Amino acid sequence: MNSKEHEEIEETPPQSDPVTNSSRTPLTVRALVIVLLIVVCIGVYLEQTRQPDQNESALKGELQILGLAYHEFHRVREQSPPNLDALIDFMNNPPPPPKQTSIVPPDSVSVVEIPPSIQEMVRKGQLVVIWDAYLTNSGQENDKYLLAYEKDSATNGGFVLTAAGRAFELAADAFKAYPLVTTKAKSEDQIEIKPGDSNKEESE
Repeated sequence: MNSKEHEEIEETPPQSDPVTNSSRTPLTVRALVIVLLIVVCIGVYLEQTRQPDQNESALKGELQILGLAYHEFHRVREQSPPNLDALIDFMNNPPPPPKQTSIVPPDSVSVVEIPPSIQEMVRKGQLVVIWDAYLTNSGQENDKYLLAYEKDSATNGGFVLTAAGRAFELAADAFKAYPLVTTKAKSEDQIEIKPGDSNKEESE
């Protein structure tokens, strides 16, 4: 082999292997698909973990709406609603404002739409509401007592509504220590007993 032939061989660029290139492309596609699946899975997980917080926030707001409707009934009728149907009927058919007897016009009824989800919870027994509650003119005093609570609050804790219309979450132990609002004109020392507390009272 002469030097000229040797130079021609060295100047010839190496040919790429078509088999190797074709095998790299599927690997890249697979990697992209795997990354995309991981991103989607993370998004679904985050959405699922965020959902309970949204539900809890919605329940808190709906309980406060129930409290507003309850207090509006009490303000106009000067007594608490006896049941859910009476409260709904009052909101759907509010009475006309009284005749004006002074310079200041009388307050009209503030119509509050009770959320359907709250209505369903009450009817299914998932939310316990104290009807015919005895409410005072003091919001601070009313806030000492519970007007509504989730059924399993005594064992699992849950959201509650005070007689002042404040909604928040209580642990099971804190719930047991929170008295229920009295009904009608009962004296404040005759606190209504929560389910499961009767044995405690008998022991005292």
